[in-house]
Amino acid sequence: MLKTAVITGASRGIGKAIAEELASRGYHLALISQHYAEVKKVAAELSIKYPGTYLPFESDVGNKNRIIKTFEEINAQFGVIEAIINNAGINSRQALNPKDYEKWFDNLSPAFEGWTKELQTNLTGTFLCSYLAAGYMLKHGSGSIINISSIKGIETTTSPGYGSSKAGIIKLTKDMAKVLAPFGIRVNCIAPGFINTGMTTELPEEKKESCRKLIPQGRFGTVEEVAKVAAFLASSDAGYITGTTINVSGGYLM
Repeated sequence: MLKTAVITGASRGIGKAIAEELASRGYHLALISQHYAEVKKVAAELSIKYPGTYLPFESDVGNKNRIIKTFEEINAQFGVIEAIINNAGINSRQALNPKDYEKWFDNLSPAFEGWTKELQTNLTGTFLCSYLAAGYMLKHGSGSIINISSIKGIETTTSPGYGSSKAGIIKLTKDMAKVLAPFGIRVNCIAPGFINTGMTTELPEEKKESCRKLIPQGRFGTVEEVAKVAAFLASSDAGYITGTTINVSGGYLM
């Protein structure tokens, strides 16, 4: 049987690194992204480096009708989905700022817009893709669902939309894990800390330096380090692990 996996947000950053890691381990991949030109390029690059099938799909994980069609296409192509990594996510950078009281009410509209987008993509998107993948996994009685949350879903943050969506992913992971465990489907979560990705490199240098000082290992993590954890959770080596959140943060949350 084919080793197959679906990766959302696969065009860059952590998603792209997970695609590379799984491809190196013999997986055939369905790569989902809203950035079709980029994810198509990722698929082409993987095809050159590793023998296998890598199919790019343009889709919005938070759009129910669209993502249903995408999964139907994936199932038609592969016939089985063994693993899914729900990596697609956004950060609107809409932080609460009570110091700027004069603009508090003026900031409601952009804050609400950021909140809505983050919950729709990060949390609703994870639910929809997990639900659909589980439906196909139930047909053959096994599978691994891996959700990408964040340390900001565990610790407090000034960006409530991002934090709430990521915290919701951790709770969703536990709920689905309990329901699906008797049917051979494992559901786990990864909470990355400060990782060298676009979201981190966008931070001002002084902010990055202050963050490094809070990390016991004294550095930001790499996308490859997150990818290796995802590959482990997808494999049979993690066969007795479900409902768990693994923090990949260099000790930040200790």
